[in-house]
Amino acid sequence: MREQEISDLVGFIDEDPIIRDAVRAAEAFAFPIFLVGGWIRDRLIGTASRDYDFVLQGDVRMFAERLSGKWGASFFVMGHGDPPNCRIVGRDYTVDMAPQVPEGLEQELSRRDFTINTMAFSFRDLKFLDLLGGGRDLSNRIVRMVSPSVFNADPIRMLRAARLTTVLKGFRLSLSTASEIRMRPERIFESAHERVREEMDRIMASGRASKGLRLMQDLGLLRVVLPEFLPLFGLDQGPYHHLDAFEHTLNTVRETESLLDLTAGGPKDNPFQFCFKLNPEDRMVLFYAALLHDIGKAQSLTLNSQGVPHFYGHEKIGAGMAMEVMKRLCFSGGRADRVSRLIRFHVLGLGLIHSGATDKALRRIIHKLGSDLPLHVLLSLSDRRAARGKGFREMEQKTISIGEALLNTYTEGGERLLRPEKLVSGREIMEILSLPPGPAVGKVIDQVRMLQIDRVIRSREEALSFLQSLRKDGY
Repeated sequence: MREQEISDLVGFIDEDPIIRDAVRAAEAFAFPIFLVGGWIRDRLIGTASRDYDFVLQGDVRMFAERLSGKWGASFFVMGHGDPPNCRIVGRDYTVDMAPQVPEGLEQELSRRDFTINTMAFSFRDLKFLDLLGGGRDLSNRIVRMVSPSVFNADPIRMLRAARLTTVLKGFRLSLSTASEIRMRPERIFESAHERVREEMDRIMASGRASKGLRLMQDLGLLRVVLPEFLPLFGLDQGPYHHLDAFEHTLNTVRETESLLDLTAGGPKDNPFQFCFKLNPEDRMVLFYAALLHDIGKAQSLTLNSQGVPHFYGHEKIGAGMAMEVMKRLCFSGGRADRVSRLIRFHVLGLGLIHSGATDKALRRIIHKLGSDLPLHVLLSLSDRRAARGKGFREMEQKTISIGEALLNTYTEGGERLLRPEKLVSGREIMEILSLPPGPAVGKVIDQVRMLQIDRVIRSREEALSFLQSLRKDGY
């Protein structure tokens, strides 16, 4: 590393309040302490970080517990080692504390995953330490394993290799590291499924998810994490697509990345006259929906008399399959529901292209998608732009027009479309129609709600009149 880079690093260290507190506390106990890993790596490539790793010669558990109390943060013991590793989680930062092994710091660093995570700073000597060539690999933008044994020690590191290569812009995976991963990808689920999902989340949130997924495919990891993709390889989708179902999926993710970049650029670049305010969870939901939107195609495949493939109902099958994937990977219930709903209804806009975007049809789609309607519009256009087959330009423009119409109706209708005012109660329905409590009452409530969305019923009087008409018809 150049002297100026190390000098700048020391300046960042001196200014950081988390590091300053940790070092002062260690000095009070006369514990030698080292800053290691990702914080140093990120600072040396010009990225701010709030993830800290320390190696301590002393009672790690007592030390971390004291610091967490000072910071008002949460404290966890990690694993079953003796002495244990500990983690402190604050509002916007994470601090990991590890005990130094008796063999010394170099042996401790050699147990880490990748060389770019082995650089350290000693606060006793005020020295930058690069014992395993991490600085050289950082300068050359290479993610390299410390040794082949790192993947046996913790298989999640295989997926982490793909994640780091994706998240760190311009980095590549060393050939030897890639070869080692290809020898054992099936071991990834020796790690907890939650850890697999956490690494996937970071890839999906990176802004370069398509690159990460392609790397996972090349390493053999994608077929292990998502075996549902295997039937999509080579699956012809007919004249309206120029790629097989798998390549189309990766292209949809890439188009989603491009589209989000455009919508963030302002009205000039935005294909829709709509200001998208997507929070990080919205973006995560959208990217997982793009990734999983067509996994039901192989199961729904039929061929017509000319041998042209059709995939009727693939969205419904795919929504169910996606829900199983998300259960396996321990998604939160809220995220799983949103992703599944986007997949279940992702072809509705295509139906409007053929049947016409009537006000009634627009309002019904909005009611189905709720507040995720903007995500649906983005997914529809990403899906369309990833399918550059027959009549692509015309279909793209029609998709944009449908999206505009949906968004305009959505912004004008607001809460009235998402949650129509309740005009009659279940008790009133039971009294007027002489119904007992049960599913039949719910069906009538749904009928009234849909008629409100269609603007057939606009008042309580009209709702009561509708119930009276049902009664006369012998409901």
